[in-house]
Amino acid sequence: MDRRRFLAKLSALSAVGLAGCPGGSGGTDTPAETETSAATESPTPTGTPTPVPTAPPTATPTQAPTETPTDEPTETPTDEPTETATDEPRTVVESNLPRLGTEGTWIVDENGNRVVPRGVSTIEPWFADQYETGPDGDYQSILSLATDRDRAWYPNVIRLPLDERGYDNAGGLEAYAAEYVDPIVNHCAEQGIYVIVDHHLIEGYLTDAVDRKMREFWNVMAPRYADRSHVIYEIFNEPTEPTHYGNAELAWSKFKEAAQPWVDLVADHAPDTMQIVGSPRWSQMPHMAAQDPLEGDNLAYAGHFYPSHGAATEWTDVYGAAAEQAPVLMTEFGWSEADPADEVTHGSTSGWGEGFRALVESYPNLGWVGWAFSAGWKPAMFDEQWNLLGGEYFMGHFIKNWLWEKRDDHVPDALPTDGAGYNGPPDETAPAAPTGVETQGVSSQRFEVSWDRVVDDETSTQLYQVYLDGQATSLTGGSSMLLNGTPGEEYEVSVTAIDALSNESDRSATVTHQMEGELSVAAEIGQTATAPSIDGSVDDAWSAATTHEFQHVLQGSVDGDSDLGGTWRASWDSDALYLLVDVTDDAAASDSSADYQDDSVEVYVDADNSKNDSYDGTNDFQFTFPRNGDEISGQQPQSTENLEWTVADTDDGYHLEAAFPWSMLGVTPESGHVLGFDVHVNDDDDEGDRDAKISWFAEEDNAWQNPTLFANVGLTD
Repeated sequence: MDRRRFLAKLSALSAVGLAGCPGGSGGTDTPAETETSAATESPTPTGTPTPVPTAPPTATPTQAPTETPTDEPTETPTDEPTETATDEPRTVVESNLPRLGTEGTWIVDENGNRVVPRGVSTIEPWFADQYETGPDGDYQSILSLATDRDRAWYPNVIRLPLDERGYDNAGGLEAYAAEYVDPIVNHCAEQGIYVIVDHHLIEGYLTDAVDRKMREFWNVMAPRYADRSHVIYEIFNEPTEPTHYGNAELAWSKFKEAAQPWVDLVADHAPDTMQIVGSPRWSQMPHMAAQDPLEGDNLAYAGHFYPSHGAATEWTDVYGAAAEQAPVLMTEFGWSEADPADEVTHGSTSGWGEGFRALVESYPNLGWVGWAFSAGWKPAMFDEQWNLLGGEYFMGHFIKNWLWEKRDDHVPDALPTDGAGYNGPPDETAPAAPTGVETQGVSSQRFEVSWDRVVDDETSTQLYQVYLDGQATSLTGGSSMLLNGTPGEEYEVSVTAIDALSNESDRSATVTHQMEGELSVAAEIGQTATAPSIDGSVDDAWSAATTHEFQHVLQGSVDGDSDLGGTWRASWDSDALYLLVDVTDDAAASDSSADYQDDSVEVYVDADNSKNDSYDGTNDFQFTFPRNGDEISGQQPQSTENLEWTVADTDDGYHLEAAFPWSMLGVTPESGHVLGFDVHVNDDDDEGDRDAKISWFAEEDNAWQNPTLFANVGLTD
């Protein structure tokens, strides 16, 4: 074939900001018209790999990501092209699509047209066949549906994740390519769709083992599809650690040093094939790649983004900055409310998905691939009968409609876009309200609510929403839920059912549950007639507040009271909760990028005292106030605009004054109300990480992710 080679270098422009893979059954693309049972996650055969790939941890304010050994990769003598040996001649279906390359910040075809890849990621093909996942129980039926324009699917690219369990179980890379990858590449050629061959590694990048895996994989795959104009290579799905938390430049420089030989290896085998390159911290540093690009032609950079990383508006300095300086594809993103325990992907269409689309479309060169075109890998776009999920709680219809709307936008002339129109979700009828709601005590602080499953005549029931005293709590796909309660309190409980298109039923009949026991409080906070001034000087308004001393050393060691110690006092009125923290600390240090590694005060508030074992995203908060007065960090409300605070030096340390508005905390105060509450202090005596941490109440340093460790603190007159 006569192909033009693209020669495009990325310019090394500056970028700002710092960032930190989630992973069947017959059915149709629309909700079934027959009765279906409530969906549960597709069962995983005992002793087999789970259908959910490892999800990226989110770096927290009080715990840096664990770093892998930083041994430099050792080159191995496996860089020569490897000829693929097969018993049968390969069937090769040529594509009419022009080859893609890069020019400036854009992906372009060989005719010079600007191209924006948009598509979906399937699951790993060996796994799909082995465990009979797919509309017809195999991978091919997944791929056929995803590329079927007669059913209104319009991806211009399919991302194909190829991981070790696939090629190891299939008898090695060459056998795997022949049995699984070749048919997929041929199918995409027939359908006029690009395909991303993704080496789906999720691990640290500075080890001999990963270097060996990279060379072995690409020595087979890169030459095998080098002549296929519709094939793109994604060389390393998610390089994880080391992240050098707080130092994106250092993390990227380490990865670049390791990755450059891999990029060169692939280019030696396939000089005309576009490569997509990830970055450390689960491919969340494309802005650093744009600032300091790898050497080579036709390189684009990957971004991966999920709800646990935050709202899209908070990431323009990462993904937006990258797209302004280099070709970028968001090769993974997705959301679902189906599994509240999955903190990585847990988000709603209006709360996260729409913001993501707005971010992407504000950069016209920014491509995207949704994860995952699946009924089991999370976040899934289909239910277990392969009915497309949609509405507020699920992303399936949102992605399908987005692909339909953009089917003619920035695509090569040879890419077909004829077919059926997208008609939207066909069912707007809510399921029936649950019946048989009952409660049962489990302990003095927990009780269980259960109900009968709901069968929807039109669309499968996916979720249940439990309401506690009229307020929505967590969603569940099961028929029971454990709830936290306060000893001695009485609660009203009701339940709704939510179908595959996010239609929610009426509430069930309300039941009442009485908690046993009596609540024990660790401290009381009195109401004040005069609010203290948050100005750095301790005024008379604090004189009536009870003083509480720090009691526990959580990290490191403390060398006497002058090294680290202190007290806290608090009061409240109808507007705010007021806090004064006096810290004794004879050495000030503020040299780290993470506040918890320097002198700082951490304030923990569970405003409704729900005491879940993880932050509920509603009124569980961690506020970290740095001694140097810089911006606060932690797990905060969406807006801290009305939070007042100041830090001032004292003769033996410093003090913090703060006013937390009740409107921000999400509760209405009254005498007798109980909060979850604690105060911790971090101490850094010299350059480097913190030397000690103390607390008032908690006896272990896990409050940053577990509100059950907060104290019960009562408001009094």
